[in-house]
Amino acid sequence: MVSRLPNPWAGQPGFWAAVNRFFYPIAGPAAVGIGRPEDPYVAPLDPTCPLCAAPMADHVIERGVGTTATRLHCPPAAV
Repeated sequence: MVSRLPNPWAGQPGFWAAVNRFFYPIAGPAAVGIGRPEDPYVAPLDPTCPLCAAPMADHVIERGVGTTATRLHCPPAAV
């Protein structure tokens, strides 16, 4: 499908502008967003762990310093 939108690269100097000028009618503008207004994100009141499904309040988060990774320690599983 060829885009009928005005080409924003028309008249711009440079090699990459020429490449973009060529591909813009074919590819069109970037597809950004979901196509409709979106409500702001609302965090859950009681988030659960994606690994063990226990409440995040029961977990220990060990923050890394410098180049050390941050670690998530899940609580012991109930038997």
